[in-house]
Amino acid sequence: MRFIDLTTKYHITRDRLYSAISISCILLVSGIGVLVTKTALDTQAQNDRIRRQEQAERLAAATTESVEETTTTSESAETSLVPVIALADDFETVEPLSSDTPDTEESTEEDVSYEEETTTVQTTTEATTTAGHTETEMYMTVYASGELNLRTGPGTEYDLVRVLEPGDAIDVVAVTDNGWYRTYNGNYVSSSHTTTTPPVAPSTVPQTEATAAPTAAPTTTAAPVETQGPAPAGATNTCTITFYGPQPRADGSYSTTTATGSTCSQGRTCAADWSIYPPGTVIYVANDPLGGDGYYTVEDCGPGVTGYHIDIYVDDVSAYSTTSRDVSVA
Repeated sequence: MRFIDLTTKYHITRDRLYSAISISCILLVSGIGVLVTKTALDTQAQNDRIRRQEQAERLAAATTESVEETTTTSESAETSLVPVIALADDFETVEPLSSDTPDTEESTEEDVSYEEETTTVQTTTEATTTAGHTETEMYMTVYASGELNLRTGPGTEYDLVRVLEPGDAIDVVAVTDNGWYRTYNGNYVSSSHTTTTPPVAPSTVPQTEATAAPTAAPTTTAAPVETQGPAPAGATNTCTITFYGPQPRADGSYSTTTATGSTCSQGRTCAADWSIYPPGTVIYVANDPLGGDGYYTVEDCGPGVTGYHIDIYVDDVSAYSTTSRDVSVA
């Protein structure tokens, strides 16, 4: 019996050992399987990250190349436009044929016609074309023989800018084939209502009284003198006040550069006869027509600005009309 018990214990102990070994093997195999699986997953995840990074780099490189190609194409297109623009500039010099347009000066808006003296052309150059009318350059000064309409074009159908007073000086730069003058400011007046004779200023010398002795010297009226000496400081003279604005160029733009090289400024710049008011002279205009302090600097001149005549720069000439003021050297 005792031998049987020992054999039974031996078999039980061996079975337990085998079971423990089997369980250990199973656990070892499971651990190895888990480790292999984890390693494979980590490797796959790392490969995925590398692949995505490479794709992102390729996409960024493709985007950069696309932007560079677009920039290069734009530069090439701009460069290719240069000869086209130059060719267009060459064709801009072609002048359209002038057409015979009936004169419309019979409109009742024009003033009563006046007898006039024949105007003398001082300078003529090549003809240009404006609004269907041929213009010939002509530089001279004429005067309104009566109330005269200043218009935006060479005809009564154009808008009225303002009405000039009798005797107002007009700087002419061209004449049209239908008898209209183009002014220095780019507007137009009918040549049939102008004269080259300047108005005679009223005498400033007091008339001799009727009771004066017969031997008293007669009072004379002096015609205005075109060329005067420089006005002394503090001297006051009654001057004709006109207004001018930006000057049109041939290319359609406007110039605001004065004869002294400065830039025109409303409330500061004026043109005058440099023999009376030299460039740089500061003058005082009493009762400033612009509503300012009345002080202006002579920075410009013009073919029609002679004698006691001040031409004030304004941004919009249509808002002002010719007048007269007392002017003194500040």
